[in-house]
Amino acid sequence: MHLPFSLLLSSLTWVYSICVTILGAFGIHLGQKTRSRSLQLLRQVEREKERADKLANFVIPIGLALAVENDLNTLLEKILMEAKVLSLADGGTLYLVTPEKTLRFVMVLNDSLKIAMGGTSGQEVSLPPLNLYDAVTGSPNLKNIATSCALDAKSILITDVYSADGYDFSGTKAFDQKMNYRTISVLCVPLKNADGTVIGVLQLLNPKSPETKQVVPFDEHLCQMMELLGLLAAAALASYLKTKKLTDQIAELKIQIDEAKKERQVAEITDSDYFKSLQTRAREMRAKVKGQNS
Repeated sequence: MHLPFSLLLSSLTWVYSICVTILGAFGIHLGQKTRSRSLQLLRQVEREKERADKLANFVIPIGLALAVENDLNTLLEKILMEAKVLSLADGGTLYLVTPEKTLRFVMVLNDSLKIAMGGTSGQEVSLPPLNLYDAVTGSPNLKNIATSCALDAKSILITDVYSADGYDFSGTKAFDQKMNYRTISVLCVPLKNADGTVIGVLQLLNPKSPETKQVVPFDEHLCQMMELLGLLAAAALASYLKTKKLTDQIAELKIQIDEAKKERQVAEITDSDYFKSLQTRAREMRAKVKGQNS
């Protein structure tokens, strides 16, 4: 049985309309998705351009400023402050590696908690150093994010410390509970000198969105910029420490020269005929006084 042509045409028209509607809806959905993706890519390009501008106009001048700084506390403060500004971090800590194989807290900042220790703050950092190695077994301390960063000489990015595996954040969580704070994202960058030796660690936490002012995870691309800043900071620190060591050696040498000069002057005085005559007169006077008293 054949369908009437008019009915067949009507059916085909109906099917065609359905297909067009479906394709139209899919096209709209695809267009919106593509537009959304395009906007994301555009924002990413804008962020990368902004980072490039910061690199040229911000990081490089920082490096020059660090290079000419001759006060250690001011130098340390500049390193941490500039890192916080560049990363939009709420807090940060700067550690230095000690000869005793520990990480010593040299500066701690947190804007929300109004904490400022070390640097030029006048407030000493009271936190105990972190051991790079276990005191009993001698095994490397890879459970702590800062010590692990120093030992492996690699940057570490944690999106959320409360869901992270592989590191012990019990101290961080206890601090959060005590201070009514919430540590979310953490970035650790090693400070390596020219030969690759780690001399310190830069730790940043809780970056804030410039638009919403809410805490967001660190951007992975930011690691590269922080590593560059870390290289500049390490170079400045190494230069300062080398200069200070040289200055101390010169000062020590000057002391030794002064002592030798004094000894030579004393020898010249004691060997002189005048001094010897004074010694003779002093002995004669002591003998005379002794004779009178006897």
